Amino acid sequence: MDFESLLKVHEWLHQPGLDMVVSPDFDGLLCALVMSEHLGWRLRGFYDGKVFVLDAPVQHIRELIFLDIEIYRPQVRSVGNHLLQWDSTIELPNFTYAVNPNLLRGITVRQFPQKYPFATVHFLIVLLFYAGVRVQAQRGREFRTILLYPDGTHRVLLNYRQNVIDWLQWMGVKKAPSPLRQLFQPLADMTVSDVMHGLEWLSKELLNMGFTKKDDPCRFDPTDGLQRERAARLLDFLRLHTRWSALSLPQPLWQQEFETSSTKPSISNYKQMLAQNPLSFAITSRSRGQGLQYTLVPPHLLWLTD
Repeated sequence: MDFESLLKVHEWLHQPGLDMVVSPDFDGLLCALVMSEHLGWRLRGFYDGKVFVLDAPVQHIRELIFLDIEIYRPQVRSVGNHLLQWDSTIELPNFTYAVNPNLLRGITVRQFPQKYPFATVHFLIVLLFYAGVRVQAQRGREFRTILLYPDGTHRVLLNYRQNVIDWLQWMGVKKAPSPLRQLFQPLADMTVSDVMHGLEWLSKELLNMGFTKKDDPCRFDPTDGLQRERAARLLDFLRLHTRWSALSLPQPLWQQEFETSSTKPSISNYKQMLAQNPLSFAITSRSRGQGLQYTLVPPHLLWLTD
């Protein structure tokens, strides 16, 4: 992959001091921390595909960078890791400013087992490296375990190692100078025992914060007081073990809600979805009945998105 050319096209990826919106979960908070620490980006709010929450109103969403979710609008900048394309014959012209590893590599539903195996935070770290930004990485099992957790990366490493190796090669990790290699290679080389002991520690910590599900993605509603407190504890925990940025949760002072829908993945349903001009979407499964998930903009909010 020619990351240098990609970064010339998307210079905003290494521009300091931008405003970002992230997904309200474990991966989203890590994305916010790494970009705040290394580029001084400001966390303005959250978007989960339905609820859009900010600390203050904006004139248009193009003012913001969306992380861990792709926005299907020209001129709106976003970075995510979802599977988005049905096949190469169906174009997605509104992803002009969406940076997504599956799109960059041409991975579609037809190559589902070969889709990107990491979380969005890992892709951001790679982008930062090729932009000449050295990501501060801590030594020790706690830091590695935190990087293994989002989006079930630990399960992928254990069950789909060949796909992991293939993507590490595509990202140039093995050929890269030592900083990037030293960050990723220990993750790929962790033994089953190391992974299990690390996850046992992290699961106990998350349980103490109130995240109780098995492999809990730590989703939260930023407008709910109790869930917000839980998210604040998670953010403090991640800051402590990554030593990235004295970031705090933005106040939920401005909120909008969109229309969400999901349906069975099929080419006809996919084309029908695109015809409705979704704000965001993802193919989360090839077979599950609700594996095609998407968000539509109600008429009264078109001024914000279109």
